[in-house]
Amino acid sequence: MKIERKGSFKLFGRFLLDRGKIHDEQVYYARALQRKKNRKVGAIAVEMGLMTEEEVEMALIGQEDSGTLFGETAIEMGILSKGEVERVLAEQEEKHLFFGEALVEINALTRKELIEELKAYNIEKLKYITRTRSEEP
Repeated sequence: MKIERKGSFKLFGRFLLDRGKIHDEQVYYARALQRKKNRKVGAIAVEMGLMTEEEVEMALIGQEDSGTLFGETAIEMGILSKGEVERVLAEQEEKHLFFGEALVEINALTRKELIEELKAYNIEKLKYITRTRSEEP
């Protein structure tokens, strides 16, 4: 399983895998839980009464054609206003399940272990950023 992005610091899941704190199967279950719990922008807009299912489908098709984000596409198509997109995104962010939280929910890590690993991850990430910036011409 390759979860590192080329040209950037490794993702938190890869960091935990490399340290032996979690296993591939736990990554799979945590990601599946995120997919189940983290709602899509279109679904939230429908729940909030801002879009119909048909409008979501139209925006998804428009998004495929334009390569823009869903909210941007809905604005360009005149389906949502910028303010409505901001409200939907705020709702999405408020209820977002982060990967580390998902690991706690599936009992792969305790909350205390998560906090300690996030601290270690952020220290390593800061070292990486500092090293990368010092190598820039």
